[in-house]
Amino acid sequence: MAEFGENLKNVREQKGYTQQTLADHLYVTRQAVSRWEGGSRYPDLMTAKKMAQFLEVSLDELLTDDDMKLYAEKNAIIENPTAKRGLLILLALAFMSMLFLSIIQLTNFSFEDGNVLVYTSETPKYFLLTVLLGISVFNTLFDRLNAKTTLMIYSCYFGVSLLVGLTHLFTPVEGAIPFFFWGNMVLNLLCLIFTVCFFTGKRIASPIPLYISCGTYSTFGIVLFIRGLLSDIPQQDTYRNYLMDSTLGLVANLIMTALLVVMAYTLHRKRRLSAQ
Repeated sequence: MAEFGENLKNVREQKGYTQQTLADHLYVTRQAVSRWEGGSRYPDLMTAKKMAQFLEVSLDELLTDDDMKLYAEKNAIIENPTAKRGLLILLALAFMSMLFLSIIQLTNFSFEDGNVLVYTSETPKYFLLTVLLGISVFNTLFDRLNAKTTLMIYSCYFGVSLLVGLTHLFTPVEGAIPFFFWGNMVLNLLCLIFTVCFFTGKRIASPIPLYISCGTYSTFGIVLFIRGLLSDIPQQDTYRNYLMDSTLGLVANLIMTALLVVMAYTLHRKRRLSAQ
């Protein structure tokens, strides 16, 4: 990255252009050009080609093979402005769902004989997932949702769900069916493993195992949701609470897994393009 920045700065100065002149031609801000030259950011390939044409040099004079490899990893995964707006809307929807669910959980505490009752085991999970979704929105807004930050967010996302599930081994949930409990645990673990393997892959790792695990995880979540709706819940208030909580949680989970698949697909294409 530093080599590209130095090459760009040297060529620009040799041509007698200022950062602002280059920025105006590429329809970007001067700060963007400054970040490129400083090595903290990287232009997308189309912008790099326009830059080379404007500076009357070949793309190879600006970019090295190492620069091309870092392009996919360092830049935001979603760079298209329209796609970025869609991503922000979906992440904001998931964030608001989880935030509202966290607030509901905090207001659902009840005490009986000195013991805290109703949903307490899930409250830390929802709170932490709300924070992670907020971080996702922030990074997307400022074009920082790259491979590294995506790995951090989703590792925590699946890791938190896995840890909360482990706590149920010591505090069993009444009425829980072992198959659904262990199925959810296994799928969380698989999603975590395949996320780490794909986003840290030194080679162009295949995203197919991640697609399959995310699809199965989402389908399993829908099955659990439907099972809860069809269960014999005698108290109407309990059923209403379940419907609200489960719907919000399902929406957030479906959005997050769908976005993970989209980002894995986009990053995979960038990695293949950069390797050519």
